[in-house]
Amino acid sequence: MNIRVADIRKSVLIIPNIGNLTVMRIVFYMLSCVILFSLGESMLSQQPADESFMTGRALLFFLMGIAGATIASSTGAGGGIVFLPIFISQGFSPLESLSTSIAIQCFGMSSGALAWVQYQNSEKVNFPNQWKGFYPVLLVALLSSCAGILLTLRLLPDPYIDIELLFSVFSLFVGSYILARTLKVTVELKGRESALSRLELMGLVLVSFFGGVITAWISVGVGELLLIFLIIIGVRLNVAVAVAVCVSAVSVLAAVPYFISKQAISLDVLVFAAPGALIGGFLARHLAVWLGAHKLKIAASGWIILSSLPYLTFHFID
Repeated sequence: MNIRVADIRKSVLIIPNIGNLTVMRIVFYMLSCVILFSLGESMLSQQPADESFMTGRALLFFLMGIAGATIASSTGAGGGIVFLPIFISQGFSPLESLSTSIAIQCFGMSSGALAWVQYQNSEKVNFPNQWKGFYPVLLVALLSSCAGILLTLRLLPDPYIDIELLFSVFSLFVGSYILARTLKVTVELKGRESALSRLELMGLVLVSFFGGVITAWISVGVGELLLIFLIIIGVRLNVAVAVAVCVSAVSVLAAVPYFISKQAISLDVLVFAAPGALIGGFLARHLAVWLGAHKLKIAASGWIILSSLPYLTFHFID
């Protein structure tokens, strides 16, 4: 997998080595702890609550953070599908649910992305041609996704169509297709070595852009769409998951300033869920590698299918 963009790796991206990435991860975790500690102090000073009640909520949201981030960063699909139903059941408004989901994913998906980028430095020793196009593909997808998110939040933050229903139907059919194809082909291929064609490159731009649009509306979308697209065109699964996780991480980071400005992020959820998300993001890559490509593809397709069910269920019940 190699996009023929002249010297894109040399002129635009500084490829991090393992040592630099280790330092980056340490700095990231330390900075995250400082931010969350500061937010926690601010929250407790403003709204002291019953200790047993706070302990119960803290445990719920902490475990939710671990589960959502582990699943999301090991499969490439968004963790928001775990968070949103829980927030809705807790009586959160749509804006508060979306804002808080985006904020939690800033920690969880970033943790997972750093783990995957560090892992590619070791796996590309055995699969150099499959990983050759990782950074160029990542750059194209990042730019397209962020463009979709930022334009949507500026021009059309509230869609006039039932985007959750459309995305759920799409996820159900495509997830079923990937699952059926995976069960049929039990021998996992190494992944394509050839460059993306112009048509595939155009598809990557469109998928990433519209994934960004959907993510701006429901906090998930770009990871799922990228994962599906890259699997269909034959990209090695670990490469596809790594791209999906990294793009999701940068996408939510690009979106979060908008939601901070709306002051709709629930701090009493974020300060408990984000530490769990950091742990889940750290563990996810290990889980994905332990499962292996075939089981991971089954898990990813199963997660995509499951992600469609809550919205479909709520729609038909209503």
